[in-house]
Formats: sequence, C-alpha cells, structure tokens
Amino acid sequence: MNGITQSQTQSPQGGEISQLIKAEAKEPTNMSMEILFSKIKQLPVIPKLLHELMQDFANDSSRIEDIAKKIAMDQVISAKVLKMANSAAYRRGIDVTSIEQAVIRLGFNALRSLVVASGLMTTFKTPANFDKTRFWVETFQVATIAKALASDSHKIEPDTAFTCALLHNIGELLIQSALPEEAGLINMAISKGCGRIDAQREMLGYDYSQVGAELAKRWQLSDTFVRAIAQQLDPLGFTPVSPEAILIRLAMFVSFAWNAGVPPQVIVARFPTPLAQHLGIEPQQLADRLEELHQQGNELAVMLTN
Repeated sequence: MNGITQSQTQSPQGGEISQLIKAEAKEPTNMSMEILFSKIKQLPVIPKLLHELMQDFANDSSRIEDIAKKIAMDQVISAKVLKMANSAAYRRGIDVTSIEQAVIRLGFNALRSLVVASGLMTTFKTPANFDKTRFWVETFQVATIAKALASDSHKIEPDTAFTCALLHNIGELLIQSALPEEAGLINMAISKGCGRIDAQREMLGYDYSQVGAELAKRWQLSDTFVRAIAQQLDPLGFTPVSPEAILIRLAMFVSFAWNAGVPPQVIVARFPTPLAQHLGIEPQQLADRLEELHQQGNELAVMLTN
C-alpha cells in the first residue's frame, strides 16, 4: 500500500476513535452485510432506463435509433446528452439538435458514461450536509484519470475504465444517503482524526468498496463493474486481479496527490510501481497532463450536475 493511501486509512488515534464509535452507536457494530442492507429502509433503485441502456451498450446488435428513442423518453438525460454532444470536447462544426445525432457524435462508450453519471445523480438523495458538488468533482477527476491511464495501457477499453471509476464510490453514496445515523458517527470519527475507511469498518464492519460491490450485485451490474468496485483498495490482493480496479486505485492515488498539492514529478516518482507494471503503464507520460485531466473532470462535473 502506498504512503498516500496509508495516510487516508490509518489513524494515530485508532483506539480512541474505536471507543468513540462504540460508545455513540445504539446498536452493535460489525454487522453482517445482510443486516446492514436490511437496515436500509428503501434501497436506491437503479433507474429502469439506466438498466436497459447498460444492457443495450453491452449488446453488439443494439441499434443507435433504438437507444436514441429510449434516451428521448427521459428529459433530464436527453438534455445532458445534447449538452455534452455540443460541448467543446465533442463539437464537430454545427451543433446537433436531435438525440440520434448526439448519440452518433458521442459514440456508445462516451454515451454510456454519461448515462451512468446522470442515473447515479438522480438515484441517491444525499443529506443537506453532504458536499455533493465536491463528491462529483472528485469522482469525475478520478474517472478522467482512469480513462487516460487505460489509453496508455492499451489493455482496457478507456470508456469502460471511465464508467468503472464513476461507479467506484457508490458505496459512499449509499452510506451517506441511506444510513444517516451511521454516516453521522463515521463523519464524527473522521473529524477526530480517523481515516474514512477505518471509521466505516469500525462502524459498519465494511468499507465503502464492499458496500458498493454489494449494491452493484443487487443492481445486477456486470461482473466487470462488481469486481472493480470490490477490489479497488487492494487490487493485487485478489485472484483473478481486476485491471479496472488497478486503474481506479492508480487514479485515486494521482487525484489525491494532485489535490494535496504534490508536484507532478513527485507523483510520478512515488507512483505505485507494482500496480503500474501489472498494466504496463509508464507514469512519466502522465506528468504533463495532470492539470488538463483534472480540468476535464471539473468541467464534466459542472456540466452534468447543473
């Protein structure tokens, strides 16, 4: 585990935080996954349109016209599809005005990423004290970096990596939105100096990656997404290894370091070598693009959250 990851998950006050959580909790901690999910009064339901489109994207025989018709049935997603198709990143001459034109311009993979993001944003109702804007900005930064790393590795389809990274912290969204009491205790522990992962494991018996993987299973997402979410904190500790989980781990390392003000060359020097070597990634190629990638992530977050 790299130094930056350790600083996020370890705490010099671990014993004190553990006692704090146990003292404040009204029920025993370290519950089973079934008990944890039974405590959720209403499990977020993945939008029917999102589920259908995810299946369509995985089907080689899907037709653009059929996908466009389904998207046109959702006003919110339709507006975002048109907005993205006419953005600086995708604009090709004149603006497109129809969903079918937008689908053709964006392509299946970029469209899938957009639909996933839009669907997730409407699925979870987070509390007022949850910084939703910051959450999505950081998520899109990680997804944009994962996509760039996938392009460099030539082993993973870049937009699949982007979608996996968009889904990587759905467990965090579920904890914050559906378990407000437990989330409050976790946030209290974090404010006292505990790492988020340690606090979640102490309170729930699980961390956001495990909760997210279970949610992905219950949503019947493909095994690629489930394994990427489940393995992201320690990708090489699993067999078989999920290459998408490695990309998420690397992208989180880069984004966390960049946002902490670590210079690009230092990020490259401290790049987790075993993970990079597993996918044949040369981190030096990333150094000059970090600011641009983070800016792209910021722009996507602003575009899709407004």
